Amino acid sequence: MHVKSFEIARLTEEPGLSKTIAALQFAFWGPLTGYGSAPDYEQFLCRTARSSQLPEVLVARRGTTFLGSVNLLASEMTVRPALSPWMAQLFVPAAERSRGIGNALVDAAVARTAELGYRRLYLYTSGALPGYYAARGWQPIEELEYLGKMRVIMAYELPHHSDQGTIKLS
Repeated sequence: MHVKSFEIARLTEEPGLSKTIAALQFAFWGPLTGYGSAPDYEQFLCRTARSSQLPEVLVARRGTTFLGSVNLLASEMTVRPALSPWMAQLFVPAAERSRGIGNALVDAAVARTAELGYRRLYLYTSGALPGYYAARGWQPIEELEYLGKMRVIMAYELPHHSDQGTIKLS
């Protein structure tokens, strides 16, 4: 399979991009975004685009075409406030899946979190997805009921920033 090139960069205040991401992600995740509506989620994304610290949103694009995104949050799971930071809302539109974009977004999130000086990154997931993340080096640390569903909290041990090659996000 030929994979076309794409770039991953931090979300910017580019007109319309936050609205596009909010509409797609809210349609898919709904209240799991942490917001009650797509416009509320869009406002969060706009604030994030102006931030120089967590939260951050990493966006995959080919030219001006949106291919996916992932959020890096200081806090994600209200019942585990001591765990930080979190990778959340990994999203790739159905038409773009199975092209390596999700994997690249996970890799970029891990690299960015290490670049920020963190030693561990967390996520929660359910269904068959713990196997996907385990195959990528994530370790399950807890299973619990959260938001009406069984979830698995997973952690990724990050290398020292000086131990890894440089991956610079624009």
